[in-house]
Amino acid sequence: MKPNKGVFNRNLTNQVKRIYHKRSLFLAVLLFMFASTAPPVIAKVSQTTQIVQTQSDAQQLVNQATQLYRSGQLQEAAVVWEKAVSAFSAQKDNLNQAMALSNLSLTYQQLGQWEKATKANQQSLVLLQTQPQSQDKQKILAQALDIQGYLQKEVGQFTQSLESWQQAAKIYSQIKEPAKLAQNQINQSQVMQDMGLFPRACKTLLEVFNQELGVSDCQEFSQLSSEELTAKLQKITSESPSVTKVIGLRSLGELLRFIGQPEQSQLVLDSSLILAQKLNSPQEQAATYLSIGNTAKTLAENERVRRRRETYYQQAVDAYMQAAKLTTLPTTRQQAQLNHLGLLLKQGKYDPEKYQDAKAFWLSLNPQDLKFSPSRTGIYEQINYAQSLAELIQPENSQQKQNSQLPSFDEIDKTLAEAATQAKNLGDKQAEAYALGNRGALYEQRGSKEDLSQAEKFTRQALNVVSSLESPYISYQYFWQLGRIRKAQGDIPDAIAAYTKAYNALQSLRSDLVAVNPEVQFSFRSSVEPVYRQLVELELEYAQSLKADKKEQESQKRLTQARNVLESLQLAELNNFFREACVETNSKPIDQLDTNAAVVYPIILSNQQQSNANVERLEVILSLPKQPPRLYSTKLKKQEVEETVEQIQAFLKSPETKLEQSLPYYQKVYDWLIRPLQQDLENNKIKTLVFVLDEKLRNIPMSVLHDGKQYLLQKYAIALTPGLQLINPKPLTDINIKAITAGISKPREGFKELPQVRQELKQIEDLGVASKSLLDEKFTTKEVQNQILNSDVSIIHLATHAQFSSIADDTFILFWDQRMNVKQLGNLLRNNTLTSRRPIELLVLSACETAIGDQRATLGLAGVAVRSGARSTMATLWSVQDESTAKFMGNLYSQLEQAKKTKINKAQALQQAQLALLNDQQYSNPHFWAPFVVVGNWQ
Repeated sequence: MKPNKGVFNRNLTNQVKRIYHKRSLFLAVLLFMFASTAPPVIAKVSQTTQIVQTQSDAQQLVNQATQLYRSGQLQEAAVVWEKAVSAFSAQKDNLNQAMALSNLSLTYQQLGQWEKATKANQQSLVLLQTQPQSQDKQKILAQALDIQGYLQKEVGQFTQSLESWQQAAKIYSQIKEPAKLAQNQINQSQVMQDMGLFPRACKTLLEVFNQELGVSDCQEFSQLSSEELTAKLQKITSESPSVTKVIGLRSLGELLRFIGQPEQSQLVLDSSLILAQKLNSPQEQAATYLSIGNTAKTLAENERVRRRRETYYQQAVDAYMQAAKLTTLPTTRQQAQLNHLGLLLKQGKYDPEKYQDAKAFWLSLNPQDLKFSPSRTGIYEQINYAQSLAELIQPENSQQKQNSQLPSFDEIDKTLAEAATQAKNLGDKQAEAYALGNRGALYEQRGSKEDLSQAEKFTRQALNVVSSLESPYISYQYFWQLGRIRKAQGDIPDAIAAYTKAYNALQSLRSDLVAVNPEVQFSFRSSVEPVYRQLVELELEYAQSLKADKKEQESQKRLTQARNVLESLQLAELNNFFREACVETNSKPIDQLDTNAAVVYPIILSNQQQSNANVERLEVILSLPKQPPRLYSTKLKKQEVEETVEQIQAFLKSPETKLEQSLPYYQKVYDWLIRPLQQDLENNKIKTLVFVLDEKLRNIPMSVLHDGKQYLLQKYAIALTPGLQLINPKPLTDINIKAITAGISKPREGFKELPQVRQELKQIEDLGVASKSLLDEKFTTKEVQNQILNSDVSIIHLATHAQFSSIADDTFILFWDQRMNVKQLGNLLRNNTLTSRRPIELLVLSACETAIGDQRATLGLAGVAVRSGARSTMATLWSVQDESTAKFMGNLYSQLEQAKKTKINKAQALQQAQLALLNDQQYSNPHFWAPFVVVGNWQ
């Protein structure tokens, strides 16, 4: 049996990675309080009090313990702190005894001695309660509460930890300690992140820099341009440096990475490094380099920078090496080295030679010297380390398998077993579930019959532990893992049951998946999307395997489920695209939408059987009005779809392409996608085809598919939709055809002129559909707002440059005064239509194009269609000749204006306008008519 490649790596959640990467920040905050500035707070002694030798001895003990703590000699530091406690107790100096107990608690925490740490902290707080009010008491009490917060955080008591830090914050405010208050706010933001309270965490951190940055929350922060943010950060770095600012900026940079703003994270972290260098603090520089490396790694994995991947990977490597070189703490050095190892393994997925580099690097680490704290942070470090080791011994690499220098399977399993035991002893069920689940993933990776049995045992144990947590974000991963295991064991119905539970958990998270863990956006394609796709594959496989006596009813059930999962995948992609849960659904059966329309759901599935490794399957689900769904399957050669689609894209973007060159490719896709359905479409007198397209097929217009005699456009009106769940239908015949028109004809922001825009907008005006257009300088955000508010219109027509991308921030419409990204456009149109008498029925965008080199760019088109609030969106997939676009728009609005008489829908109006170009010899090449598509409500 072929093992499931990369399962272990894929299964280690982003939450685990996030906690692991934050280790350096946690230590840095501690050292800030107790090493980077001054020794621990000691109550001042009145000048009238005689200083005796015993007091001097106690002071020396404090100094000695502080130095030992700074140097990482924690066991020795604990012994000296105990002596200091006894010395202050003998002197009946309760304040300083409380101080020493707090720092003893902190030292025990670092040693993982939680019972002793808790006892010392409680003794400190009890002593302080008996003391009269004074400035010194308040300082030490705040410090004790801070240390209690660390302790509670490390044992997973997040709510209590936040409460402790908030109590300390009140004291710091009362006693006018702004630097300590700033440190405390950084601490609070950390535990808020662990609780999933990312907006609150961001707001708390920004309060530390409110004066310099001038923003109060992350949404406002995200609106800053790179230039604006750079200018604000330069103001901070030009001022006197402090460790508070260094750590605060580092914390903010880490948080920005978690919430999907890695470019801003990089700018903020660079500023933190500048301040750390000004302070000449090697440890703070090391901690910041560690964060810089994490952000560079995230950027390398970000789809929008694929062409710069190696540059970012090298930046990450350099940063980790600097962190390991500069740090004075063994724990920071170890983390930098392990992050470096993980990075090399990540690169190994693109460059096999990097696996050899990773192996050599691991051997250079002296693995026997690695030590992990028996704390919550240490547990996650062990899991992350075990993940890296599992990557090193992936069984498909026979040379590595035979290399006795590499860690053994049993050694990795032991590491995870220890992590699970430590988590159980700590009472941290979440960490225990992760450790057990990753043991299951490890055995799944090896893949023998006995291993799969063990994998199932540990996975079910993880699910049992997590069942009491009500954490669907964790449970979905292990139900998914269980589904894979049961499939490998040959039990397809049980595998479907497990996958369905994973799917249901994701559905329950759909409204707040981003809030639970924003970093999941970076791994959506590896950690979320496969659940949907693999469930669809199982459903279809099972439907086709059913015996005749069970086939019809059960098969229909499976096909309906597969169709629903495909639609849910589209919604999940859009929420991930926007980096927020903003897509609302309104599911309706197709026969309630249009009795003359059929909906086509194609999905490309990789064959998991080793004997057919070079074969993919194109599965097409067809939904017809008042009929159960039907399934059609076509076997394809691996990579053939991608190569065919890329060739068609190249043909379509060139008006010089000869039909004899491109026709065989158009016919090939027709044979894959339409010919199997052809008879059913004809028998049901279908007039409109609505496509819910899978990733690769989104990149070409369905209108160009050719049966050898005519284009698909000549047989059917065609529409696209991310799913029927997003359709809010209203027939074109019920719409008052009145439009706001605007456009840019002059060169602007590096874009070429569009001289025919004047003619395009004039044609619409001449039909009486629109009044005077907003052209060039008049096409501003404010003017469009005013027109929407003061007009009763159903159509907004924008003739301007626009770009669709798989990244929301890179999907934009060019207004005269700004590039408006998809989120800003949605706010503009939605906010204003709330007060208008009619919603926008149709948004028309001409002169659009998909981002070059972005194979998922059409996701941006779907994003515009959904976010704009318009029932339908018409746009172009590539920028075409100005004159043909003007002619097309004239024909389109003629069809729309006559709709009440002709009884056609929007897809049919689009079809007729395209056919007018197709039948014009000058514009018969698909380059001119094929890019126009309608997305959303086609009626």
